[in-house]
Amino acid sequence: MGKITKKDVDALKESGVLSKTAITEMENKGLVSKGRKSTTKRFMKTADGKFVTPFMYFRGGQNSTPSKKMEEFTTAYNKLLEKYTFTQTQTTK
Repeated sequence: MGKITKKDVDALKESGVLSKTAITEMENKGLVSKGRKSTTKRFMKTADGKFVTPFMYFRGGQNSTPSKKMEEFTTAYNKLLEKYTFTQTQTTK
């Protein structure tokens, strides 16, 4: 059996098809996908004027729960991204 997306669960909740209790039970049984965290795309400018996007991921970490150290590292990485990169709506640094 496949999983239902978080977006679909929210739509079914809005329309009154699923109750909070039913959603909680489905989440506990692992029937609802957690979805992906969406982040704002950030850029850096190279010495020759090209725009690049830095990224970081944990290779081999699919379907596993992040450790406390991994979460701390990700938080520190995101702070560095905010310090050294910019978004499309910001002026180039």
